[in-house]
Amino acid sequence: MAIISITKSINAQLKVDSIGNVAIATTSTNMNAELRVGSNYYGNDNWTSVGIAASPKIKENAKHIGVCGQSASTYSTGSNFGVLGSTQLNAFHGRNYGVCGMISFNQSLPFYGGAGIYAIDNPFTYSMSLSNIQGLYAAYFYGSTNLNGQTMAREIYTPADSRLSEDIVPIEARNGDGMQTLDNLLRMNVLEFNIKSTHELKAPEEMEGEVTDEIREAYEYVKKKEEVMYSRRHYGLSAQELQEIYPDLVLEGQDGYLYINYTELVPLLIRSIQELKQELNEIKENGNGIKKAPQTTSVNTTDIISQSVLYQNAPNPFKEKTTIRFKLDDEAMDAAICIFDMSGKMLKKLPISNGMESVSVNGYELGEGMFLYSLLVNGQEVDTKRMILSK
Repeated sequence: MAIISITKSINAQLKVDSIGNVAIATTSTNMNAELRVGSNYYGNDNWTSVGIAASPKIKENAKHIGVCGQSASTYSTGSNFGVLGSTQLNAFHGRNYGVCGMISFNQSLPFYGGAGIYAIDNPFTYSMSLSNIQGLYAAYFYGSTNLNGQTMAREIYTPADSRLSEDIVPIEARNGDGMQTLDNLLRMNVLEFNIKSTHELKAPEEMEGEVTDEIREAYEYVKKKEEVMYSRRHYGLSAQELQEIYPDLVLEGQDGYLYINYTELVPLLIRSIQELKQELNEIKENGNGIKKAPQTTSVNTTDIISQSVLYQNAPNPFKEKTTIRFKLDDEAMDAAICIFDMSGKMLKKLPISNGMESVSVNGYELGEGMFLYSLLVNGQEVDTKRMILSK
C-alpha cells in the first residue's frame, strides 16, 4: 500500500504510511513513530521509537513547554490525571520508566539551574511565584510531599546555613524553667511498635465491575508488599508526648495525624551530651568523683583488675528493673557493684563473688534520673558506666 500524504498548504503535513504510522510535521520526517507531533524530538536515531514527540515553537520571553497535560472534572466520582505514564518491564534489564524527566544544558554558557522534574502542589505557585532553582537537580519539589513507603537516599541534608536563619539564640538561653536539655530528653519514652495501615485494600471479590486477572495479580502483589512492611518492628517516640516537651518538633499533617521531625532531635542530643560532660567535669573539680585505681599496684592486683569486665546494663533506659552483668577474675577476693548519683554520692553497694555473673537493680530503690555504676575489685575501680531510670 502506498504512503498517503495529505498536505495543507499553510504549514503542516499529515502523513500515514502502509503500517498505520502517523506523522504531523512542518517538514519532511522519517516514520519511525506510531504518532509524531513536531519536527524535533530527543534521540533522533534508528534505535529510538517515540510514541508522541512534541516540540514547541520557541519565542523570546515566553514559557516553552514540550508536553502539557491537563485533566479537570467536577464529577463526584472518577480520577483526574494531568499526565499518566505507564510502561511494561523488560525482563533483561531495569531501564524501564513510566515517566522520565531530563534536563540538558550547554557547559560553555553561564549555568544557573534547573530540574528534570519540577513538582509543585498548587497552580498558584506555578503561575505567580515559580522558583528560580539555583543548582542542577534530577527532581525538585516545592510544597508538601508525602512518601508512602520506604525511601532510600545515600545522604540527606537539611538547610542549616546561618545566612538562612534569624532570631538565633543558644539553646541554654531559652531554658528559663531551670530544666536542662538532658532532663527533657529523660522525660521521653522510647517505644517499640508496629505500624498499622491507614487505608483500605479491597479484595477482588469486594470490587465492583469486572475483575480481570491483572487486577487479581496487582492485588496479590500489593497485599504481599504490605504484609512485609507492616510486619516490621519500629522504634521511636510518641508524637503526643514530644509535643508537650518540644512542640515545634511535631507537625499535624493534612491527614490529621502527628509527625515528628527526628532530624532536629540530633542537636538536642548533642546539647544533652555537652551538659552531661559539664556535670562530670564539675564532679571531678569538686573531688567527689569515684576514686581511680592508684598507679602503684602490685602486678597480681593489676592482672586481676585487667581480667575483670563490667558490661552495660540492660535494659537501658529502664523503668522497673535492670540487670548489670560482669565477669570476675578467678583470683578476685573482694568485689562489689557500687551505684552513685551524678554528684558522686554512693547510693548502693552490692557485694559480688566468683561464680556470679549479674545483679538486678529495682527502679523504686533509686528514683528517676541518671546514675553511675562501678565494678570494684580488691578496692580498685575496674570500670564505670551510666544507666538511666525513666518515669
